[in-house]
Amino acid sequence: MTVPIIVKPIGTTRALEEVIIRARVKGFLTERNFKDGSDVKKNQLLLVIDEEPFQVVLNQAEAQLAAANASLKKAEASKAVEVAEANLKMDQAQARLDTVEERRERVLLARKAGSQEDYDKAVAQAAKSAAKVEADRASLDQTRSDFTIDIESARAEVARSVAAFQDAWINLGYCRMYAPITGRIGELKVKLGNLVGDAGMTELVTIEQLNPMGLDLRPPARYLPEATALLGAGVTISLTVEGERRHPHLGKAIFIDNKVDEQTSTFLLRAAVENPLGTVLPGEYIRATMTVGQYVDAVVVPEKAVMEGQEGTRVFVVDSQNKVEVAKVSGVDSYRGLRVLEAGLEAGQKVIVEGIQLVRQGQTVDPFEAPLESFMSEESPPLPGDLRFNSRVSRVPGRDNPVQKNAPEKSGSDTAKPQPPVEKSPASKTLPQEPATPAPGKTPR
Repeated sequence: MTVPIIVKPIGTTRALEEVIIRARVKGFLTERNFKDGSDVKKNQLLLVIDEEPFQVVLNQAEAQLAAANASLKKAEASKAVEVAEANLKMDQAQARLDTVEERRERVLLARKAGSQEDYDKAVAQAAKSAAKVEADRASLDQTRSDFTIDIESARAEVARSVAAFQDAWINLGYCRMYAPITGRIGELKVKLGNLVGDAGMTELVTIEQLNPMGLDLRPPARYLPEATALLGAGVTISLTVEGERRHPHLGKAIFIDNKVDEQTSTFLLRAAVENPLGTVLPGEYIRATMTVGQYVDAVVVPEKAVMEGQEGTRVFVVDSQNKVEVAKVSGVDSYRGLRVLEAGLEAGQKVIVEGIQLVRQGQTVDPFEAPLESFMSEESPPLPGDLRFNSRVSRVPGRDNPVQKNAPEKSGSDTAKPQPPVEKSPASKTLPQEPATPAPGKTPR
């Protein structure tokens, strides 16, 4: 018989995405657009801080940017270099003229046709014109340098004004807070009209993603190879919340952490499960159920047939001559009312299930066989918890309380009379020669 290997680790639920909305600018909280505990959509407007002071700052930054752009245009349109070049050319022409005049006075002085005074004036004027040309060249170089620097300075001022404008724009945008994810929003921690952002970024409200919901399981580190293989195979997980509520959706393992906890020698295995109605919240304790493998060709017996004692685990078997014998067995697991054995019995041996208190070793019995399915139980229901919410007759919103099928309706304190017991042989029900496999689709225990 093939029996599933089932493990049931305990874990906690957690939001796969969690966002804390904080006030990033200082101001008075003026508007809210949600109800505490409601579901919000991504990019939904949640809160507004007074925008007027930040709008004024933005307008100032915009004006400074316009002035900086005007200064840049003025610097780029400057003709100072052209003026300096024209002055240089004019003074160069005057210097050439003065040089010619100095030569003429020198010739006249040599011919005794001119005076020494006129010659000295011509020499001085020529020297003056040459010096002015040199000054014009230096002024032209300075003008060119100033022109380049003025343009760079104007561009830097434009860049600074752009940054100031962007900063003002961003701060104005911080006044409106939107939901970065879809989820359920919590309680607003600061009421309208209060000053926020005064001492750092004030925490205002939290958004938790509820669908899908995360499950944090911490198996022992010795199971890491098996967990890694199961993660790749996409193992499914069913869960019971807080020991009593069975969740209707199956989860799937999605993540194994990259380290083992040194203190507990466990690792984090995370799963995700659909939670469309939001009936599971972060922080709840859950018990997960996972099928991690199979017992192939396993020998199974009903739990009722197994006896535990100082001598170990034993069962009563019936041989071919209908005599009772004791067999020591070694069990490895239980599944839906059956004990999985790894040693002590062979397939097909008859095991006494009922009436084991009335038989002894070596006793001859007259057994009759019963199908293995009659001893298999359905998956045990979760713990009852508060019976006011979980009884057959309870009708509570948010709880599934189906009426037991085929159960007659009763009123008051009337009870059914017990039926007389049916007499059975001391060695009653035994296992068939070929046990049947469990019916498909049943949830294993």
